[in-house]
Amino acid sequence: MENIRLNIRALAAQMKVSIEVLAEMCEINPNHLKQVSAGNVPMSAYDLKKLAKVTGVPTDNIYVKGIDD
Repeated sequence: MENIRLNIRALAAQMKVSIEVLAEMCEINPNHLKQVSAGNVPMSAYDLKKLAKVTGVPTDNIYVKGIDD
């Protein structure tokens, strides 16, 4: 079975929170996470790991524009 890849907006929706709240949960600047979600800025591996830890979704299953394109 192929892994499903979720973007940041889908991860927030899955947790029933806004991107801003998800960012705070991950200790990532909310404006930065919004910019990452829009594909305007890159996400560091460190922030990606924090996002994976908070959401419970493996880093390989998180889609980040620019990293995966």
